[in-house]
Amino acid sequence: MMKTESVEWYNAPHIGYWTKKPLNNKKLLCEYWSLKSHPNVVVVGTELQLYNLFSKMLEEEGWQTQLDWAYELLPEYIEAYKNNKNKPLIINLK
Repeated sequence: MMKTESVEWYNAPHIGYWTKKPLNNKKLLCEYWSLKSHPNVVVVGTELQLYNLFSKMLEEEGWQTQLDWAYELLPEYIEAYKNNKNKPLIINLK
């Protein structure tokens, strides 16, 4: 019997629409998401994790972005990401 490893939803592989290549799951990114009908947030994770996070939040919470852009990856964001076992983070801005 072959043992298979379960993949967490945020690390499920995905091929990029434009590049036709797998999304990067190595380089840590930080993005600012300006959301319609929701508070703006900063998100931290890999390209793949942020894609999967947005897809999940769109489906479950109806999130839609007005704008998004790269944001400064602060040392405290990196530390929080590591403390969260390398899972994507949503940081609420107030």
